[in-house]
Amino acid sequence: MRQLLHQAEAAWESNRSASTTPWLFPGQNPARPLRWEYVSLKIRRHGLSGLAARNTARFALAADLPASILADLTGTSISSATRWTNFVKRNWTDYIAIRRSDSEGPKGPHRGE
Repeated sequence: MRQLLHQAEAAWESNRSASTTPWLFPGQNPARPLRWEYVSLKIRRHGLSGLAARNTARFALAADLPASILADLTGTSISSATRWTNFVKRNWTDYIAIRRSDSEGPKGPHRGE
């Protein structure tokens, strides 16, 4: 993936006026990305299912992220993300409580008072 990213950056550098961001998977024209149909065809030729890969990635993310972040990151609804996190059976209540206490700052007397 890093090699592909560097290739995309090099293609973008050679044609800066055509695009404002480098593509991870550039098309024949560096200003355009590969079409999703082409990427899907290549993946299937290697015996991989795009749906299985997507579900595996979402499953892994659901194990590590709260539903709200999973929904935002994957572009799915909060109800769908909640179902995924429930499937993994991860309870994020402790995480939210810890984050809330971290954002409130230290408790007790302030230094220098």
